[in-house]
Amino acid sequence: MRLCLIIFALLLAGCGQPTKRVIKIPTDLMEPEPGWTGPVPQTEGQLVDAALAEKTGRLRANEKLGTIREIVVGPPDKPVRCNFFNCGI
Repeated sequence: MRLCLIIFALLLAGCGQPTKRVIKIPTDLMEPEPGWTGPVPQTEGQLVDAALAEKTGRLRANEKLGTIREIVVGPPDKPVRCNFFNCGI
């Protein structure tokens, strides 16, 4: 009988309000990164400038995605274990 009461008490202790994980992402990380915004390249030098601007924009956007991933999941060495019960999904 004691075993049943202990099990019942443990089951009741597991009940309660689920905690929701609040994730706050800074607004500057949500802004788009511009690539080449100039006119259509006409010369080889303009084409190189446009390609460099596009590459820089993509690299910045990927860095932002990596930062957002670290905020949501955690650093690569200690990821947050997220499932149905502890992330508030």
